[in-house]
Amino acid sequence: MENEKEKEKFDLSGALKGFAEHYEDGNSPVWDIGRPKQPFIEIANQVVEPILDAGCGTGDTSIFFASRGLKVIGIDFVENAILRAKSKVGGRNLPVEFLVKDAVTLDEWDIKFNTVIDSGLLHAIYDREKYANGLKHVLNSGGRLYVFYFKDDPSPGGGISDNELKGIFADGWKIESIKSVSEDNDEWKMNFAVILRRS
Repeated sequence: MENEKEKEKFDLSGALKGFAEHYEDGNSPVWDIGRPKQPFIEIANQVVEPILDAGCGTGDTSIFFASRGLKVIGIDFVENAILRAKSKVGGRNLPVEFLVKDAVTLDEWDIKFNTVIDSGLLHAIYDREKYANGLKHVLNSGGRLYVFYFKDDPSPGGGISDNELKGIFADGWKIESIKSVSEDNDEWKMNFAVILRRS
């Protein structure tokens, strides 16, 4: 049994290397479109600060909300992505901070948020249960998680079914809505969910 667990252990250094390669030599990942995904623009007036942007990449969504005067912390475990995010802010006086951090370690944080935005991280995360527990730890009761993710249709790296999403966010959460989204690439089947952190 112990050997089976060892086999199933995720190679974090390999994943980091894989994601980091997308940002090498001035390249941009296909998901880095230079602006927030449309569902985040549509819910902008509902978002309450402080905001955590989990898996922020080069920071476009964080900067969008900070430009609206909202306090944001963006995290990503790829250092080059965070360096690019910081450079996009330049000398502008925006209430945004970018940190190199693995989103699966959120349960080690003492910072609290009223909103968490996840634009394409959940379906790629290596330990979804630990990530959800970390989100519960940092999100205040009554706060909301807005998550943009691959459906379980064939998609790069696999996706998440409605039932799986309900399983991940079963304890201490209420899924308020799940909607299908067409975004950027017709071959990618995406969903956008709004999830309430219960008390």
